[in-house]
Amino acid sequence: MRYCSILALVLFISCSEKNDNTGHGYFSDRQFSLDTVVIDPGDEIIFLEHDLFSADKSMDDKYLFNFNAHDHTLEKINLDDLRLEDKIPFEKEGPNGTGSSVGSIRMQNLNQLIFGGMDRATLFSLDGKKLSTVHYENFSLGGNFVESGEMIQSSPVLDIEAKRMFVLIEKIKDSGSALGILDLGEYEISRKELQTFEKLNNYRLTLWMGKSSLGFGIGVKIEKFGSKVILSNQITSSLMWHDTELDSLFMKTYSSQLTANEKVNSYKLEHETEESVETEYTKLHQEINFLPPFWDEKNQVFYRFSFQEIPSESKVEENIKSNIYLTALDKDLNLIGEILVPQLTKKPSKPFSGKFPRHFAKDGKIWIYENINDEMGFVVLTISD
Repeated sequence: MRYCSILALVLFISCSEKNDNTGHGYFSDRQFSLDTVVIDPGDEIIFLEHDLFSADKSMDDKYLFNFNAHDHTLEKINLDDLRLEDKIPFEKEGPNGTGSSVGSIRMQNLNQLIFGGMDRATLFSLDGKKLSTVHYENFSLGGNFVESGEMIQSSPVLDIEAKRMFVLIEKIKDSGSALGILDLGEYEISRKELQTFEKLNNYRLTLWMGKSSLGFGIGVKIEKFGSKVILSNQITSSLMWHDTELDSLFMKTYSSQLTANEKVNSYKLEHETEESVETEYTKLHQEINFLPPFWDEKNQVFYRFSFQEIPSESKVEENIKSNIYLTALDKDLNLIGEILVPQLTKKPSKPFSGKFPRHFAKDGKIWIYENINDEMGFVVLTISD
């Protein structure tokens, strides 16, 4: 059943249906419903050009903080009231300067966040004061990745109490990646090779434009939940994690009843035209793609999306659909359920990018970002008994 209504500035759309036998374990007797909400920007324009790349949810689930590259402010989105509550100014230069550009952001706690870049990670308070900076060059990292053959991928994880920072090091020239553990007291680095990342170079596409090139890599992620620093990538369902208490690296493999467990096809990696790389990138997303796990505090489970784009002759984004799957894992990362979510169909965020929208759990529901007529919106997925 579908019904629509408009209340104030919030667009609300709901649909609900019983899932069929595509659900296993945790999802076997559950129903899904979808609501769509739009954030009230007030008199401002919320920054959406980078599809919430520089955004993160607060630890208490109340706010989404989104960095606005146009006016160099941090937009404070109230997720309970569905409105832009504040714009916090940050300086570009000076003692509290972020630099001219800001990459990823990660909420460290309720009052602090980290700006991550290719050569540094900086801890700020929410009122714009710089607290500390970690320069990767002090650990023989960062700098010119073309010469070094390495680059820092994804946003860093900071363990303030242990004075350590965890970074994902991608090897451009050689195959694979490593977990870098930076000792911030002794300025030492230890590396741990990541077995599940060894095939990343088999899926990195390059578009050559004369002597210059543009790379299209595979999604990778590093996240911290409790004592686990979890490492994931797009090509496999297997997960690795570093236990900060045991100082040990672990890996877990999975056997899905619904999808393949990893990518297996071979791809043409070097391209000279946009049409060629777009065609190959589309083929890559027609194999299974795995997203990072994310924690649902209310239900005490990890959720993890995966998707497989359905072949289509259309070049129109709205006509390109995917099968989208949701996996549930317990706190120890054991698989406890999986399901095809028929209510969801994934659309690429930009031509041949194939990115899955930003998403997170809040109050036991899954929020998935969607640009709705150039406004910040979310599809809210509710899972009920």
